[in-house]
Amino acid sequence: MINTEALALVQDEKTSAEILDQLSTDENPFVRVRVAAHMNTSSETLIKLCKDETPLVKQFVAEHLNTPVEILVELSQDSDFSYWIGGNPNTPVELLNKLSKDENENTRTSVAVNPSTPAETLEILMLDENEDVRAAVMKNPIIQAKTAK
Repeated sequence: MINTEALALVQDEKTSAEILDQLSTDENPFVRVRVAAHMNTSSETLIKLCKDETPLVKQFVAEHLNTPVEILVELSQDSDFSYWIGGNPNTPVELLNKLSKDENENTRTSVAVNPSTPAETLEILMLDENEDVRAAVMKNPIIQAKTAK
């Protein structure tokens, strides 16, 4: 059964990090997913959620801007989360470079639009065999800034 109070809290943009931390242990995976996606969720709560048994919770942890770098690196050991990590601006450059060579074109596309991807890596991705990856490079803020000059 869904706790309607918990549901209301995870949907409220003003819910505090402390309340979200309490909700991160809710038995309902939908509530935990919403906690992992909430902009006010603290890095400490995201560290706890990275161990959640629900893959969707981990996906939101992987893309959250408050997720610590070491958790992004840890999650990158599972290829199911590469797409989400590739799009996170906090992903370390070394990991972005590695993901830019991933066999999955969706992961390469995610890296291509990431504003933290180095220009040199973007230049390589511009030559990618996949049209979607090449198109994603053109949407990257670094490339857009260069072409606007």
